[in-house]
Amino acid sequence: MADPVYTTQQLQDIVNALASGAQRVSYGDKSVEFRSLSELREIFSSASASLTGTTQRRTFRMVTPPDKGL
Repeated sequence: MADPVYTTQQLQDIVNALASGAQRVSYGDKSVEFRSLSELREIFSSASASLTGTTQRRTFRMVTPPDKGL
């Protein structure tokens, strides 16, 4: 499934909602209510990356236990 395409106005509405602590974003005649602010933050990251053309990279760290010298 392709990532949704966001407009700069939609991104600004998300920023305004985050700044005010609201969980509902309205634009035009449409309104979207999010389950939590963390969900809204995730969508903001996705929308921001979509508009700037960057992708988010996941980083993994692998930790091995110390050698016991046996």
